[in-house]
Amino acid sequence: MGPDMTQPYNNVYFLVLLRGVDILFCTWIWRDYDITISSMCGLELRKPDPKWWAVLLGGALNKIQAGHCESAIVADTARAMAALIILKGTEV
Repeated sequence: MGPDMTQPYNNVYFLVLLRGVDILFCTWIWRDYDITISSMCGLELRKPDPKWWAVLLGGALNKIQAGHCESAIVADTARAMAALIILKGTEV
């Protein structure tokens, strides 16, 4: 059974700080902002021939938490949609 993708995005202060550090590292590595390393790994794993780093890192992350990389993509998408609502001042 896969991860529960319906859980709301967790905004516990400590986790928000960790997520910020994660996003900062992702920015340094891939020059892409507001995406977590787990999401970048998950996106790479979706490719027919993922790079070695994604296979190793994704395997480790998904062993710690089943479906971690896919859950990260869902969470990053939800965070982006919430930011879009704030920026537009309306529902999307």
